[in-house]
Amino acid sequence: MRFTKVLVIALSLFLPTVISAQNVVVELFTSQGCSSCPPADALLQKLTGEDNVIVLGWHVDYWDYLGWKDVFSRHENTERQKGYRDRWNLRSLYTPQAVIHGEAQIVGSDERKVRMYVEQFLTVEPLLEIESGTAGDFADIRLTALASGLPAAELFLVKIIPETSSAIPRGENAGKTINYVNVVVDMMWLANWNGRTRLTKRVEVDSSSKYVVIVQGKNFGPILGAEYLN
Repeated sequence: MRFTKVLVIALSLFLPTVISAQNVVVELFTSQGCSSCPPADALLQKLTGEDNVIVLGWHVDYWDYLGWKDVFSRHENTERQKGYRDRWNLRSLYTPQAVIHGEAQIVGSDERKVRMYVEQFLTVEPLLEIESGTAGDFADIRLTALASGLPAAELFLVKIIPETSSAIPRGENAGKTINYVNVVVDMMWLANWNGRTRLTKRVEVDSSSKYVVIVQGKNFGPILGAEYLN
């Protein structure tokens, strides 16, 4: 059974939104140059409309030589995937790869297994509370531990394109128009967190853009909490 949200009162006008960190994060490492990726991209679309699920599309750059350069590919995205590879001692990088809440990895087009892991992590009680709010070009984010013994973690702000599409003229997906959701265009490290004391961080943002807040254990550890900023 899914846990209920914890309700608290915001402590300032600049932090009007109080959020329980109960969302499950599904990360997809994908590429427009990968013929196996469109079904996984479509699955990400389905998941993004479901309660308590946050999806992130990380477009990698190592397929860009196959006749088409992914317009969303970033080497930083590939580096993030390498971090997971090294954590789990995988033999190589591959697409489509889904990472569920920083704790499990599977082929990203395997809907049955993706949903199995999502449902599994949805039953976990929230480990921390995220309060956030924006005012003009600034945002405040506050973390409060809800459990003891949390690992040291890092606070990130991920900039996304919520919805977009691309017509692919060349390469393995030539002739296809593919829809994408929550495409990652930047990931900003904000702070270290010791997992115990309250942390407040102010950061400059683009008020016209969308962001996801992620709290993740160090060295590509489990995701402790995540929420949309706006």
